[in-house]
Amino acid sequence: MRENSGDIAALQAGLKQRKPARSGVRLYTADFDSMSLCDFYRGRSAFLMLSGPSLNQIDLSQLNRRGIVTMAVNNAWSLHRPTLWTCVDDPGRFIDTGWKDPGILKIVPVSHFDKRLRVQNPDGSFRASAFKVRQMPGVLFYRRSDHFDHSRFLKSDTINWGQDGEHTDSLGIKGKRSVMLAALHLLHYLGFRTVYLLGCDFKMAGDRKYAFSEERTREAIRHNNILYDSLQKRFEALKPHFDLHGFKVINCSPGSELGVFERMEFVDAVAAAGAECGKAVDTAGWYRAKEVNK
Repeated sequence: MRENSGDIAALQAGLKQRKPARSGVRLYTADFDSMSLCDFYRGRSAFLMLSGPSLNQIDLSQLNRRGIVTMAVNNAWSLHRPTLWTCVDDPGRFIDTGWKDPGILKIVPVSHFDKRLRVQNPDGSFRASAFKVRQMPGVLFYRRSDHFDHSRFLKSDTINWGQDGEHTDSLGIKGKRSVMLAALHLLHYLGFRTVYLLGCDFKMAGDRKYAFSEERTREAIRHNNILYDSLQKRFEALKPHFDLHGFKVINCSPGSELGVFERMEFVDAVAAAGAECGKAVDTAGWYRAKEVNK
């Protein structure tokens, strides 16, 4: 079968115009083919769904509009089917129906490659799944780092999720790792320049844990609130770094205690994010080749 000469010419022209990738981050398929999705969503906006109870105070169905991209973390995908998803903890902590959904692009640490999922039995107990992460559809893998440097966060060629427990970071903080850091780094790498935070409550209590059903011990609640304090300090340091790189983070979470970023009402964020693709559609005339309406 002959190759299309127009395709070849276009490819050659594109290769001549190609510029070096802005980021050295690489993603990997389950066959370990390497790729770059740097700026794949160039200049667009996204909603980042975290897990705070304030998610239940907004109409998530509004995120189904044209032009809107969502990324969820952890079990927030049980509340709304996102475009993108990520995690840092063991994959068995997150519902298997999300893992098996081919309509969700899952970008996860390469260390999860061979780990098994979990499934829930009818009686509520759990068992190991027959499937591993690498067998799921729509999964890409990234290399992560656990050395946080606020001055180089968006420039690293690995995805950072905080600091290891043995050393201090650039701000003198030891430990305190979070999927939120990894998610923001991934969104910037993918080319998003505005991120709207949802479910970013930054507080946890015995009667206010997650937007979905889940229990936490008193010690776990205390640990999460200490983590939020550390993340607040990191985001204060990251804000000038984000500004320098044209990365805007806007907090749309009702009652959030994260005060670093600009606030916006959810309905206004939806209107802004969906404006370009929200106009009325008229299909007539689009198939008339090379005709220009005067």
